[in-house]
Amino acid sequence: MRWSIPRPVRLTRSTSAWLDVIRSLAALTVMLGHLRVFFFVDSPFAISGLVKTFYFVAQLGHQAVMVFFVLSGFFISSSVLRSLRQGTWSWRDYLIDRGVRLYIVLLPGLALGGLWDFLGIRFFNHSGIYSAPLPGFGDDNPAAQFNLSSFFGTLFFLQTRFTTVFGSNGPLWSLFNEFWYYLLFPALLLLIVTNHRRFAPLLGCLAVAYLAIRILDGELGGFLIWLAGGVVALTSRYFRFGGIWQARGWTLGAAALTGWCLRAAVTGGGWMGSDLAVGLSFALLIHGLVQSGLPLVERGRRFAKSFAGFSYSLYVLHFPLLLLIRAKWMPAYRWEPDAIRLPLGAGLAVGVLLYAFVLAQITEGKTSALRGWVRGVFH
Repeated sequence: MRWSIPRPVRLTRSTSAWLDVIRSLAALTVMLGHLRVFFFVDSPFAISGLVKTFYFVAQLGHQAVMVFFVLSGFFISSSVLRSLRQGTWSWRDYLIDRGVRLYIVLLPGLALGGLWDFLGIRFFNHSGIYSAPLPGFGDDNPAAQFNLSSFFGTLFFLQTRFTTVFGSNGPLWSLFNEFWYYLLFPALLLLIVTNHRRFAPLLGCLAVAYLAIRILDGELGGFLIWLAGGVVALTSRYFRFGGIWQARGWTLGAAALTGWCLRAAVTGGGWMGSDLAVGLSFALLIHGLVQSGLPLVERGRRFAKSFAGFSYSLYVLHFPLLLLIRAKWMPAYRWEPDAIRLPLGAGLAVGVLLYAFVLAQITEGKTSALRGWVRGVFH
């Protein structure tokens, strides 16, 4: 029996731009959360509206990663389904595309992160910040994790399972999940849609699925969140609203639900604040967005596309640099978020954004060209 392959949803320019906006905000949220922990006190004396907003957003870094998972599931599932329907699917091309996308930023990220960590450990560790678990970041010990085992474990997406993350760059934990989700989804899908008489492809997909499930032991809850985006890609073309205003009403309601889940995540609101609730509510928001036709002005579309174009670089590159700045210039204390220090923090954030943007021009921005070159080599 051969299953009919669903047609993935098609995105308008405006919908793509809104998803770029969300991806950009998620990357910015992760960076701001780490900047807050490094440079600002946990409990400020003065609480203004601006400070409240900053501290609330800064607590949503983990939930922003769940948003990344859903977006990744949506885009990767759409790509896989489109290739299968067009008859152009191949594991080789898929692995080249995914590998180039990951490594074009990860390799320079590991090199630069290693450089900043080496300088910090060697010259700016007077307060011992590199030699003990970082406050607010769990049990990560940058100096103890600055070794070849952690480097190669992170390079081959085995961190958090078989090795620690390399050096101080804790945010790279999520790339372990992403890589194995990339393998698990098409393997499971191909087990369903491949003709049962083609034993070799079936056995190969079964082996890939088994390996991914074994390595992801304990992390399959994250795969459900990732898969929520895939479900939207599978179903949004077929489960449509009666009109554009119904779609916009759904989008508004899903946005409110997502906001409620994010607030519950910060305040400890039980299941509504769980990773699964955040992921599912955001998937419902995407389901509305792809049908609502919400407009976005041309300038906004261009800005969102530019920011999203270096969001992965920002995620991978920012943490070791922020830690080095913290160790060099602020060894003893953290700031109160007052009228002087908040602008300083904003300046630091802008500097980190520029750092990621410039590097992305020679890495992430060349993804398509490098994919074409690698495909040519392997063909």
